[in-house]
Amino acid sequence: MSGVQWGCALAALVTAGVLTALGLVTPLGGVFLGTAVAIAVPLLPLRDQPKAFARACLVIGVGLLGWALVGAVIGMFLFVPTALLLIGAAFAEPGNRPGRWWVAVTPVAVAAAVAAFYLQPPDADNEPPPYFLATLDSRGVQQAELERRTPDLRERGATRIEVYERAGRLELTVGMPDHFAPGQSQAQLGEEIRRLPGVVDVQVCNHHTCY
Repeated sequence: MSGVQWGCALAALVTAGVLTALGLVTPLGGVFLGTAVAIAVPLLPLRDQPKAFARACLVIGVGLLGWALVGAVIGMFLFVPTALLLIGAAFAEPGNRPGRWWVAVTPVAVAAAVAAFYLQPPDADNEPPPYFLATLDSRGVQQAELERRTPDLRERGATRIEVYERAGRLELTVGMPDHFAPGQSQAQLGEEIRRLPGVVDVQVCNHHTCY
């Protein structure tokens, strides 16, 4: 295996490791960790098999691009540079490239998997309830005030309230119940969130997207 091929793959692993370390401080840390493990575990044992290594880089890289698209709403788009480095590693050494069949079939298979994910009908019984995602202006946020207003959110039906930093900005997630109690509604909860200090944008998110 050439140094360039291994260097591209190593850069991809380091990039994934850094993203995972940053992601572990968020509520989605387990997703970041699982993604990094899925990248590293198949590659490392194949270092002494250049052809198989190149094919694994291609499959994982293209698959990671698909996962970045499917999981964009939860931050998986951050793995796009890792995916591109892996694809680059697959073609870095002319004598160990994956082969035309692998190059032709792998993108088609990943595209089919992504299409199947988006085209599947929603299963309302198994999907978690939606939640609010609010972007906070860090200059206007006062933790004490947010904590003081937490009971108001609970009274409007909030099931969980979390503040964390992602991609250099503060975000507030507020969970919703499967069914609001009498006198509560999604609209009332959303309006209460918009009145919080420092809130600059509020979206409703489900398992697939935010709007």
